[in-house]
Amino acid sequence: MEESRHMGYRLVALIWVVLALNCTAGAQELYRTIQTPGLTIRYMNDIEELEARNAADFLQTEYESIVKELGFSPKDRIEVRIYDTVGRFLTESGLKKPWRGALYSRNVLHSQPIQALITRGIYEKSLSYELSRAVLNTAREKGCPVWLSEAYVSYRSGGFREMSAPVGARLSSFSDLTQDFQQHQDPPQRDDVQYMLAQTMNFFVIRYGEAKAIGLFKEFDGSRSVGAVFAEYLGSGYETVEKEWATYIATHSKSFKR
Repeated sequence: MEESRHMGYRLVALIWVVLALNCTAGAQELYRTIQTPGLTIRYMNDIEELEARNAADFLQTEYESIVKELGFSPKDRIEVRIYDTVGRFLTESGLKKPWRGALYSRNVLHSQPIQALITRGIYEKSLSYELSRAVLNTAREKGCPVWLSEAYVSYRSGGFREMSAPVGARLSSFSDLTQDFQQHQDPPQRDDVQYMLAQTMNFFVIRYGEAKAIGLFKEFDGSRSVGAVFAEYLGSGYETVEKEWATYIATHSKSFKR
């Protein structure tokens, strides 16, 4: 009786293993894969191969540009998944609305169908924006604050130059910037926040020069606090930088003509 029970348990366990393997294989069969020097790009079977390869070429070129500018590359390859429908993109990315054309989340860059991005005129901007976030994940894991990495991403996209400054913004600390970002992560509500993030990076560029400002990100090594990095690399204490930034931001929170 005891032996029969154990055999039954083993049979159930075997069935679960087989089912799990079949599910994994089935998921893998939904995608085809393109490998580039820095990226693993998975695209769904319904997507044309030429379209996927064009996207892969663009992404790899952007990847090389971002890595060269920042002065470091991620320790692991970045995975990109290109979906065949907007609905599947929303399901897999965890987003509720399709405003964002792409999203980097949990080590995967999720992308809406390429044609959907092209139709909306956000193809290059969406992929480049999220790819910058993906590369900067290395710095975030080593202590770079989220507000600073998001400031670079918004600045690099260049979109803030076409925006009007938000009215009545009240930012006196970097933690205020973090709070605004966390509360407004999706467009169009995020436009004001994105503007202020980009202006934050613009402040660092104006204050310290572009090379030094962008070189800041590779200084995070996981062993020093943000304050220590600022003091040693920028030559200014955290509170001093924050105070100068708050003064700069205050002059960019009123409406102005484009």
